[in-house]
Amino acid sequence: MRVDRKGRWTLAVAAAFGLAAAAQAAQGEWLSLCSKCLSPSITAKSGIGTAHAAAEARITRQDAVDWCENWQPGDKGCVREQLASPEAKTTFRATADCLAGRITPIDGQTYSLAGKWPSGIERGRTRWRDAKGQIVGADNASNGLGISQQWEVLCPGPLRATPPAAATVAPGRAQPTPYAQPAPYFVGQAIEAKYGPDWVRGRIDRIRQVQGRAGPELAYEVSLVNGGRGIIPARMLRPVPGR
Repeated sequence: MRVDRKGRWTLAVAAAFGLAAAAQAAQGEWLSLCSKCLSPSITAKSGIGTAHAAAEARITRQDAVDWCENWQPGDKGCVREQLASPEAKTTFRATADCLAGRITPIDGQTYSLAGKWPSGIERGRTRWRDAKGQIVGADNASNGLGISQQWEVLCPGPLRATPPAAATVAPGRAQPTPYAQPAPYFVGQAIEAKYGPDWVRGRIDRIRQVQGRAGPELAYEVSLVNGGRGIIPARMLRPVPGR
């Protein structure tokens, strides 16, 4: 099979992301700086899967050890050099609105969801537009796959946002106002839901913005242990006691 120069470059970038992920998988979650960069481990998260998702990360000694073993094996000074770098003294922060399809990754710029890559080695990963409306490339220099990785940390699971370019509004109708309050529950959280006279344990599968009587509000898709499923408001949910 013949692979041209562009194909070799794309494959190399994808392989680098895979190696970086494998090197740090044992440590837990991380935020990607670039395909071959030493990426920091997440130290704090909040609002995951909501309109106010956030994560902070710092480079640990174990991050440096794993990176050096992968990229510079046998270099005895590698770990010391990495821990002395400016990046090792930085707290990285990424935020996202999982419902509106916006992310501000560690580079501080804001990007809008443009669906998923339809083909190539990056197929199925999220695709992004910058502030000028240009698609961010999946190559190493553009770091589009780094943005995708950070989105997957902040907004895991199936896409819950509609790409702005695909959104349609009926003539004469205004765009709906985004819900501005933090979500009291998050995707994957164990909860109890009001089910008739009882409270039944279950899990939150998805968060939606709906139009309530007083304006936009959040509703929650839940799966219950008794087999029930539905979309219900926050007032009919409560955290599992002791969690």
